[in-house]
Amino acid sequence: MSQMPPPESEISAAELWLQITSVPRPYRLVPFPRKTSDGKPIGEIAMVVLTQEESMAATASTERFVRKMLKDQGALPQNGEVSAGYSTLFENRCSCEVLFRSCKRKEDISRPFFPSIEAVAQKLTTDEIGVLMFNYTRVQSELGPIVSKMSQEEMDAWIERLAVGGSSFPLDSLSLAARSQLMLYMASQLYSSRMASSSPGTQPETVS
Repeated sequence: MSQMPPPESEISAAELWLQITSVPRPYRLVPFPRKTSDGKPIGEIAMVVLTQEESMAATASTERFVRKMLKDQGALPQNGEVSAGYSTLFENRCSCEVLFRSCKRKEDISRPFFPSIEAVAQKLTTDEIGVLMFNYTRVQSELGPIVSKMSQEEMDAWIERLAVGGSSFPLDSLSLAARSQLMLYMASQLYSSRMASSSPGTQPETVS
C-alpha cells in the first residue's frame, strides 16, 4: 500500500533540524554577585543553559578532578566506601564546571566570561558561587521547556488544552510539581462544580 504524501504545511526532518539549529542560543543577563562601594552590582554577565553534551563534559571533568585530588592526598574512597568528603568535593567542583560553561560575556555569548575553571574556584567566594548557581537554576527554568509553576489562568488554559486536544502528551512539558498543582486545581474545580449542581440537602453523586 502506497503512503500518502505529507501535507504541504509539513516540513521535512532536515528542514526542521535546520530551523532548530539556526535559532540563536537563548540567554539571560544576570547581575554578578559582587557589589561596588555604593552597593550596586559590579556588572552583568550573560548566562546560557548547558546542552546535554556540555553537562556531560562538566560531570566527566569533575570526576577526573576530584579523583585525582583525593588520590594525591591518599584519601580516594575504596570500592563500596561511602565518603561524605567525596560528595562535597564533587558538588563544589561541579558548580565551578557548570558556571565556567554557562557564564558568557554579554557582548559576545560565544566567549566564556571566566578565563578558566580554576579562576572560578580561586577568585569567587562560596556565597558568590551559590548565588550564581541559583541564578543558573532560575535561568534554566525560564528558558527550558519544562513548566514548573502556573497561575490560575494558565491552569485553566491547560485544562482546555487537554480537553480539546484529547491527548496527555502536553503534560510531558510540566514538571512533577506543576502536574501535582494542576491535578489539585482540577480536583478542586470538579468538586466545586459537583457541589453547585447537587440539590440542597442531598449529597453529590458519586463516581462509580
